Amino acid sequence: MKFIDKEHEEFYKEKLNEIGQEDVYRKALVYTLGICETTRENFTDIFNIKEGLINRDSLQRAYQTSTSMKVTRLSFSLWNSNSYDSDEDLKNGIISTHYNPSDIFCCSYAPYFYEAIKIRYPEYTGSE
Repeated sequence: MKFIDKEHEEFYKEKLNEIGQEDVYRKALVYTLGICETTRENFTDIFNIKEGLINRDSLQRAYQTSTSMKVTRLSFSLWNSNSYDSDEDLKNGIISTHYNPSDIFCCSYAPYFYEAIKIRYPEYTGSE
């Protein structure tokens, strides 16, 4: 498994230990959210560990940058195939176009995004 830096690796190990479950959904979500500093720092706003729920509305927070939104969106998509940018959008059936690979992968984190996909889908990526 490739990590972008030491902080990413430490975050991944720490959060999986904190969560206490290591299925492919949690591993991929934690790995992805650990890629950038912004999502690491705001992990508890983005994902509710206790309830095991993503916070779609975290995409609207002031701390989000265009790049951290890509990280958040990919983590949501890997978690439960989410395609909504808020709970209101989900309620109204408004699917975001920002979940397209062309929107998410056009950044320097692309190699790590692919690593997250391998974590989530080991049976299809030869990563078992």
